[in-house]
Amino acid sequence: MNKIILCAILGCGACLGFIGWRVHAIKNQVTPQFEIVEDFSLSHAKGCDSLDGLAERALNTEEVAQHSTVTVLVLGDQKTADEPWQLARYSLPTDDRVLEGRAAKRRRQQDLLADLRNKCQAVRRTTVSPIFLGVKQAVADLRARRCSSTSRCELFVDSDLEENVEASVKKRLNGPSDMKSAPVPAIDNEGIKITFCGLAITTGLAADRGGTKRRRTSPGDASRSDRLRDVWSSLLTEPSSLEFEPYCPRPSDFQVFAPSRH
Repeated sequence: MNKIILCAILGCGACLGFIGWRVHAIKNQVTPQFEIVEDFSLSHAKGCDSLDGLAERALNTEEVAQHSTVTVLVLGDQKTADEPWQLARYSLPTDDRVLEGRAAKRRRQQDLLADLRNKCQAVRRTTVSPIFLGVKQAVADLRARRCSSTSRCELFVDSDLEENVEASVKKRLNGPSDMKSAPVPAIDNEGIKITFCGLAITTGLAADRGGTKRRRTSPGDASRSDRLRDVWSSLLTEPSSLEFEPYCPRPSDFQVFAPSRH
C-alpha cells in the first residue's frame, strides 16, 4: 500500500511539475513581431509595390503566431523632425480558428493588404532619407513589443540605403574607406533579423531640403553597392543577422486590392 501511495504522490508531483513548466513557458514565450521601414524619398522609385510584397512576405512566414503583428513605419522629413511615423499596425491573421479555416484567413489577409495599399497610395514623396533613424526607431519599437534574443522578430527595410541626414553615416558612405573615421553607436539588433532590400532600385537623383535635385551617386560606380553593404553592416551589433536583397519582393496574384465582401 505504501508503494502505491508513493507512486501516486510521485505521479502527481510529476504532473504538477509539467503543468508548472508549461505555464512558465507560455508566460515567457515571446510572440514573433514584424516591422517594415519604407523609404518614400525621391531617390527610391518603387514605393507601394515593394511595401505590398514585404507585407505579403510577413503574412506568409511560418513564424506568424497568435498576437503577431506587422507595423509599417515611413521615413520622416522636416515635418516630423526626421523621425519616422507609423503608417499602420495590423494583427496578422492565423488559421487557428477551426470553424473559419483557411478561406477565412485568406480573406482577412486580403482585407489587410487592401487597407495597406489604400494608406500607401496617400503617402507623399519626401526629399530626405533619414534611414539610420528609421532603423533605430523600428528596432526600439520591436523591443517595446518584447522582442529579445529568442524572439525571432524580423525587420524589413525598403530603401536604396543612401542616407542623407545622419552626418556620421553620410561620412562613412561618401568619405574615406576607414570606417572608424566617423564613429556612430551601433544599433543593437540581437534577436532581430534585418533584411535590407531595394538597393538596386534608385533613380540616381535626390533633392536637398530646398527641393533642388542633384545626382546622388556616380553612374556606373561598381563599388558603391559593396560600400553600402559594408557601412550598414558596421552599424549593427549583429551583422550576421543581416541580409541584403537587391530587389524587394513583388506582390503576387494572391492580393486583391479591394475590400472583400463577407
